Amino acid sequence: MDPQPSPPTVAIVGAPNVGKSTLFNRLIGRRQSIVSDQPGVTRDRLAAPCDLYGVPIRLIDTGGVTAQGARDDMGRRVREEALKAVREADVIVFVVDARAGVTAIDIEVAGLLRASQRPIVLVANKVDAESVEVEALEAYRLGLGEVTAISSEQGRGIDALVDRLRALLPAGTAIAEAGVPIAIVGRPNVGKSSIFNRLVGEDRALVTPIPGTTRDPVDAFFEHAGTRYRVIDTAGIRRRAGRGEEIERVSVQKAKEALERAQVAVAIVDGHAGIEHQDLAILGLVAEARVPAVVAANKWDLVIGAAGEPAERLRGMRAALRFAPYLPIVPISALTGRGVPDLLGMVEEVRAESLRRFSTPELNRALQALVAEKQPPADNGRPVRLFYATQLSGTPPRFVVFTNGRRVPASYRRFMEGRLRRHLGLEMTPLTLGFRRRSSR
Repeated sequence: MDPQPSPPTVAIVGAPNVGKSTLFNRLIGRRQSIVSDQPGVTRDRLAAPCDLYGVPIRLIDTGGVTAQGARDDMGRRVREEALKAVREADVIVFVVDARAGVTAIDIEVAGLLRASQRPIVLVANKVDAESVEVEALEAYRLGLGEVTAISSEQGRGIDALVDRLRALLPAGTAIAEAGVPIAIVGRPNVGKSSIFNRLVGEDRALVTPIPGTTRDPVDAFFEHAGTRYRVIDTAGIRRRAGRGEEIERVSVQKAKEALERAQVAVAIVDGHAGIEHQDLAILGLVAEARVPAVVAANKWDLVIGAAGEPAERLRGMRAALRFAPYLPIVPISALTGRGVPDLLGMVEEVRAESLRRFSTPELNRALQALVAEKQPPADNGRPVRLFYATQLSGTPPRFVVFTNGRRVPASYRRFMEGRLRRHLGLEMTPLTLGFRRRSSR
């Protein structure tokens, strides 16, 4: 019998206190490496098996690399152990602190890693909110290619990191098709479980549990039009006796957890009852998370019949979604299956739109067109100048506009978002628009 091939090795490397151990624990799915605000806690190399959505690897956590001339003997030993991990790794994850900016140690480590000739994934950690994401741009100074912005503490950007790692593993590594993660969210009794059963019940042979993943397990796979999906089910919420608000709190929390792992969401509402208070709470969560989503108006078989009723009901639902007008609404019936193919088609359209990339010239043409149509209002009598725009990595589309540092009012930001959608053909996906002062350099 041929021996089983060893799994590829991925090493996490970086300066002290950038979040390497937190990322290590996040990827392996348990607390094995000690995490502390005090730099230098991790000294020895720590290895553990890890599953990248069906791809087994050996993950190594290393101590913080210090400067070459460090006098401390322990620092030199930690540095040497980290460099040993680099030499035996198939892929390197180089972690920097986005909030601290690029440091002299980061520049030194980048040179060492570049000389190793190993594939490198540059990660800007501690990007805990979209407002901080522009800080990750400075990491491009290291000249190591695309920067993946994450928060290892909160789990933001981890799916994008896993996708990049899987793509860089050595040729011949057995890579299972993970499937597009799709979350089904909604308040209780709107038909989430019925939709789930309808989706995976089309071909039961395709339903398989995920073995040994590092994430919370999902329930099933299904295929549609050549695309494989993995469903994150949020059913099973129960009200606790004597606590009337518990059902809302738990349903919102479960929706939040599902959205953190999803690439696309299907938000189920009761089309017959209309959008209620708890629906708005969950839909607001979807909009806040910037997850591409489709609103499925279930139980539409109860709406059809009265003259003018379906059109009027859709207008009312659209009015309730004025805070997220880009969300498409698809009427369906989980009971009869009516509209479910349309729902899946819309899911794929929204996902494809969220994956679109635009060159800087394309963005600048759109920026020039909207400025020509309407100049930004002055800030305390000083002109606001918009120089150029660029797209950040990841999905859905995220743009940064470089300015002269003057304040851009919220009304003009909304105008810009609307015009960018029109010029770029982004009708159904969320997008993020940030502003940053252009460097004098």
